[in-house]
Amino acid sequence: MALHYYTIGIRITIAERIQFSIVKSIKIESTIEKFADTATIELPREFKNAVDNNQRLSLERKNLLDYLKVDDSIVIEAGYNGELFTEFTGYISNVGAEIPIILECEDEMYKLKKMPLINHTFKAASLKEVLQFIAPGYEVNALDMPVGKYMIERATPYKVIEDLKEKFGIRCFFKGKVLYAGLTVDFKPQTVHDFTFGKNIRGSTDLKYKTQASRKRLIKAVSMQRGGTDKKVTYEYGEPGESEISLHAPLNLTQEQLKEWTEKYYYSMVFDGYEGSIDGWFYPRTEVGDSANIKDPNYPTGYRDGQYFIDGVTTLINESDGIKRQNKLAFKIKSNEEFNRPAYGHIAVTPRVQRSKK
Repeated sequence: MALHYYTIGIRITIAERIQFSIVKSIKIESTIEKFADTATIELPREFKNAVDNNQRLSLERKNLLDYLKVDDSIVIEAGYNGELFTEFTGYISNVGAEIPIILECEDEMYKLKKMPLINHTFKAASLKEVLQFIAPGYEVNALDMPVGKYMIERATPYKVIEDLKEKFGIRCFFKGKVLYAGLTVDFKPQTVHDFTFGKNIRGSTDLKYKTQASRKRLIKAVSMQRGGTDKKVTYEYGEPGESEISLHAPLNLTQEQLKEWTEKYYYSMVFDGYEGSIDGWFYPRTEVGDSANIKDPNYPTGYRDGQYFIDGVTTLINESDGIKRQNKLAFKIKSNEEFNRPAYGHIAVTPRVQRSKK
């Protein structure tokens, strides 16, 4: 039987000129919940060689900080047998002072944190209008859901994004230079990855199968109406169980729209299916916003099979794991069943543009 050998390849590019291909470990975290993708690179204790503008650079007895600094751009590429794909693009946010040197990095959210403070009042705005105002220069893919009168007082764009999450449950994240925003259940995956137990799922996977009955929750939702702070539409759904959740729905929903919105949110959390993370290798190349189609041959009837939204991906590259992707599952996507979308629509999440180089 022919054996297949895979050699891991890595290329780090800093400030578009410094390159190196040896690290001790890399950890890349991407999640809707934390807004920013982050990367942590641990360099070897004996870090001696790099490339500067295509010229070999010896770092022996030299200070690495003479060649890189906080705010520099960084690109992380990885793959097998010389075929490399872009895994992370962003900026260096911190350079550790100890040995071994640790580089901490963030994606485009890092830039939003450092932008000037904003003071502005919207008399009546949509989510998309707010984001286009605070993040000029970026493409915004967001719902046109109304947020009503919205005040920004001495806040960076990043603080505004945090406020939108706190008030409306809005999740924002970047894919390249595109800023996505909406409720988790409004993101519609465009890429589906197949996972099969016994084939491409690691033993470290921590998935647990739970029934709908064991996930009981009570959802209390409110939609504020124009014309005064005391005008609102309310709706409750579910039953007391694991938790009671209070939600601020989009403004000016009718009773029927609020009912649909609340129940969709409820069933994104209450279902028969898996929770936890599914661990794979370098392939499939999963991203936040994709979906995982999980099959278990141990249950021939297929009742445990299902498709799930991936709301977090942690990529580990090190000696013990090789390349591992840990995919955090969110809500279950009903097979052969159309999404019930609220009146303001949904967001199609497309894969980021990847570079592939031999």
